[in-house]
Amino acid sequence: MSSPVVISDQFLLWSQLLLLWTIAAYGVTPDPLHGETTRFRWTRWIILLIVRVIVSAALAFVLSSSLSLSALMLCISLFHPLLRCRLPMRWLAECEGFWIFVYMLSSLAAIRGLDLSTNWVLSSISPGQQAALCILGAALLLVVRGGTYIVRGVLRKSGTLPSHERPDSVEILVEVVPVSSQPEMSDATTADIAAVAEELLPQTVDVEEYNRGRLIGNLERIVLTIVVAAGSYAALAFLVAAKGVVRSDEFEKSRDFTEYFLIGSLSSVLVALCAGMALRFALIRLWPDLLTLQIQ
Repeated sequence: MSSPVVISDQFLLWSQLLLLWTIAAYGVTPDPLHGETTRFRWTRWIILLIVRVIVSAALAFVLSSSLSLSALMLCISLFHPLLRCRLPMRWLAECEGFWIFVYMLSSLAAIRGLDLSTNWVLSSISPGQQAALCILGAALLLVVRGGTYIVRGVLRKSGTLPSHERPDSVEILVEVVPVSSQPEMSDATTADIAAVAEELLPQTVDVEEYNRGRLIGNLERIVLTIVVAAGSYAALAFLVAAKGVVRSDEFEKSRDFTEYFLIGSLSSVLVALCAGMALRFALIRLWPDLLTLQIQ
């Protein structure tokens, strides 16, 4: 067994705050997304949002004894979900990735700028191992719910959602007023028809398949992240190929489903790859003995 890795108290505090923020942002309750708020329990969500923001800010103060760092945690924990529910879905993936990057840099800069150190260190394991466990927990939370937000943003941007057949009202509308056969139709009429069709088409989204894909994607990203962190890339290729084989029969039935499956799967795998490589990089330097149990 190798000797314990020596790290600074500042880095240990940063890893602890990273885990704290991911719990507050992703581990408590799902946040409403723009356009997906039907039957959403707003009162319950607002109460939980207030509680998780206050608790995360209080714990940040307990860990660091810094009001400035606690205020930073409070602002980020509050504005992130509020921005997420107001932002158009086509920008959700970019916003989620940018916000994660901003928090990591801003919290690290604040800790170093204020020269802070952690007030909580376990005696049973080394500081490097504590930091590794915090980063591991944060990575898994990020790939589960954070990955869901990113994948759904990509699907919305590409317009590839699982759908039922179009409503009869849309087909009748197109048949009655075909744009190509009536060149004299005004631009206003064309815009009206497009607006009506836009309102009708979202109702065709297959919610059951959409939610099933979310659950499958969560499990997939967890497994792939662990596999990549362990360095077992052969297992990675097998898992990705197996998923495609299982649902290959549905590819011939619907091109829309094929595009939805491919874009969603590739986005999900990309999130897991990034998280797994970052996690592997951290574990190699913080707790290399943990990687000796590799998946073959």
